[in-house]
Amino acid sequence: MKRTFPLLLAALLTSPALAQSIRIVRPSTPPPATTTTAPDLTDVPAGWRVVAGRVSAPSTVRLPAGSIVTVAIQDVTDGRSPSTLLEVSFPTTKLSTPYQLQYNPVRINPRRDYVVTARVNDARGRLLYRSAARQELPEGRAAVLNLRVTPR
Repeated sequence: MKRTFPLLLAALLTSPALAQSIRIVRPSTPPPATTTTAPDLTDVPAGWRVVAGRVSAPSTVRLPAGSIVTVAIQDVTDGRSPSTLLEVSFPTTKLSTPYQLQYNPVRINPRRDYVVTARVNDARGRLLYRSAARQELPEGRAAVLNLRVTPR
């Protein structure tokens, strides 16, 4: 008993000392923002173009159930009501969310101006968010274009 008591006492006294020497260090730099890499072209028909990116709000937002994101390529040449060339809608529960548009460049008239827009509607069709600024349709076979939306 005399031999085990000093060992037990030493173990009890050193464990609080060891616990006090543990430090939790937080990283000094914030984690990198979510980035979008170049779109995967394996399923894209030859000659077609792809625009991909993220639809995001100024901060991460949880959306009501049944919310729909719509991303569109629109012709804004006339300055009046834009005409929609391509529109893709999909459900989501949060912003930021990825999107991808595939289109045939034969449908693009080089003399006209095109933009990519995004909007978010709830299940009843009420507008929640829309594009903050006009984003020109990028050229190239595979383009990355992140779209920022703001509350209506």
